[in-house]
Amino acid sequence: MSDLWTTHLRRVALWAIPIVLVAALVWSALPRGGGEPVTPPALPAPAAPSASSSGAAGAPAGSSQAPPADAAGVPSGTRPLSAGGPAAAGTAQRPSTGVASGEIKLGNLVGTDDQGRVRWRILADDMMLRQAQQTVALRSVRATFFDNDGTSMLVNGDTGTYNTRTREVTVGGNVHGVTSAGRELFADTVYYSPQSRQVEGRGHVRVVQERVIMYADSMVSDLTLGQTRFFGNVHMTLR
Repeated sequence: MSDLWTTHLRRVALWAIPIVLVAALVWSALPRGGGEPVTPPALPAPAAPSASSSGAAGAPAGSSQAPPADAAGVPSGTRPLSAGGPAAAGTAQRPSTGVASGEIKLGNLVGTDDQGRVRWRILADDMMLRQAQQTVALRSVRATFFDNDGTSMLVNGDTGTYNTRTREVTVGGNVHGVTSAGRELFADTVYYSPQSRQVEGRGHVRVVQERVIMYADSMVSDLTLGQTRFFGNVHMTLR
């Protein structure tokens, strides 16, 4: 009897070892709970459009209007600051370098009054700006002065000066003037003021009108040479 039980125990022990190993493998393969849940990292939220519920600067909440863009296409207020301080709104302006003295070939100067009417026109072979003196030096001048009634005077000379501040014109050197009425003026220098719309002749003045020739040291007249005042060594000849 004892031998029979011993035989059964041995058989049970032989089968128990593989059963335990199989059970251990099955247990290790089964999922086990109880740990902390693992969640994937949250993705960043998409950027809100410029016209969000907060609105652009100065716009009411909920407005869909985008902030205005400058000339370069960059919205106002988003341009980076410069080293010297905040950038001005909009496109930065090019710094002014001033007007340097220069020479203009075959120049053309036109002057108008407050109503936009042309008061004088100057053509010259050479024009040179003298900024310090606020003048323009002219060479081979052909200046035309105009009045309200349509009358005019053309004055030619070797040289000239235009004052950029007062807009006064001076013509010198072999000066010869002709009015629209046909009267002629000869002088060393002719000066024109747009304020008075009168011409002044200085030095060896000679005014020719039909058969009368007037001589003087200086004169002041309108642009027709019809109302003329003569000064110094005044005399007249007939031709």
